[in-house]
Parts: sequence; C-alpha cells; structure tokens
Amino acid sequence: MSVITSMYESYLLGQIERTSARVPKHVSLVLSETDLLYSNGLGKMKDYISWCRQLDISITSIYVDVLDTEELLRTEMIGKLAHKLSDLLSKMPPEVGYEIYTADGELSAGRKGKELLVYISVGFGGRKEVTKAVLSVLSEVEEGKISPSDITEATIESRLKVKHEPDIFIRSGGKHLSDFLIWQSVYSELYFTDVNWRNMRKLDILRIIRDFQKRQRRFGK
Repeated sequence: MSVITSMYESYLLGQIERTSARVPKHVSLVLSETDLLYSNGLGKMKDYISWCRQLDISITSIYVDVLDTEELLRTEMIGKLAHKLSDLLSKMPPEVGYEIYTADGELSAGRKGKELLVYISVGFGGRKEVTKAVLSVLSEVEEGKISPSDITEATIESRLKVKHEPDIFIRSGGKHLSDFLIWQSVYSELYFTDVNWRNMRKLDILRIIRDFQKRQRRFGK
C-alpha cells in the first residue's frame, strides 16, 4: 500500500468516525463465480470480512451468482464454491459467525458468532427464496397449522433464510443487481462500484460507507 493510499484511508476513516450518522449495520454484496475463482478471489473475501469487522458492521450477506450452464456442471460448481467458502470462514476468528446456503436453499455449513454474521448464498437467488417460503406456508395451510386469513407479511418473512433487511446493497463492477434478497432489500440503498472485485480495496469500502452516511434514507416515502 502506498503512503498516499494509507493517508487517504485514515482521512476517510476519520470522517466516518466523526460524523453522527451511523455506519450501516447490514451490508449486502453481489459477486459472480468468476470473482471468487480468480487467483486471489477468496483472499479478497477474507479481506472484505475483516474490513466489515473493523467498521463494526454486524451483518454482511453475499450472493455468488453462478452462471446458468449445464445443470450438472452448475451443481458441481456450486458445491466447489460452497466448500471453498466454508473452509475459508471456518479458519476465521470464532467471533465471525456464518451461514452458507446452496442452490436448493439448504444450509451447507455454519456456526454462531458474536461480532459479525456472514450470510453467503451460492446460486440461491431471491425468487427461489420467496418461492420456497410461500410453499412452506401453503404446506402448513394444507396441514391445518395456519389459517389462510392469518397469513401476513410476517408469516412469509419468518420463513426467509435472511431475516434482516440490508441497509446498503453493493454491486462490484456491475451495472445491475441480481434478484438476491428481493423481499428484504425493497428499501435498501444501492451502490454500484466502478471497480471489480479483484481490484476492491479497503479504501473503496470506506468510500461506500461515507457515501451511505451522507444519504437521507426515505424508506419508500
């Protein structure tokens, strides 16, 4: 890291800490499979999680978009990525908790943590998540456990994998978002970076946090 970069990081961090505006507690990030498969993709993930801890971010939810290739190859790729991510997170400090979900929406690996919770969804998008939640509700209606008249938004939300609404949604080097957390992110702030994942620095995350603090959130009003 150059001296100038280090000085600028310190300057941004000072701005973030001096303002009365809060730091986002839940940050969502959309990546592609190629972001993680390049030479230092997983190393960058480790850095990113460390930056979140340093900034007192409580939750980060990460979607890994796996291209729609031949189904068998896609399934193998999802399994490979989930294994690599589980191995990475299991070696991080015990204060970092995590949950990793694969394309079927089932929990692949996880543990509790006291400081930061990392949700990672590998190929399990928002449409699948909402569909799975609705089917779960319908199943309970058929079994007589729930009356149709008792179904509310909270009924659906209680069956979603990620039950926390993101404060800000980041797309690294992209121009559009995926369908990740389509229910939870209705009122989230959006941020599109001009750098891709492999070039992401702590400096860029600090800029995003500072930008968030300057925004006036309207929550759909």
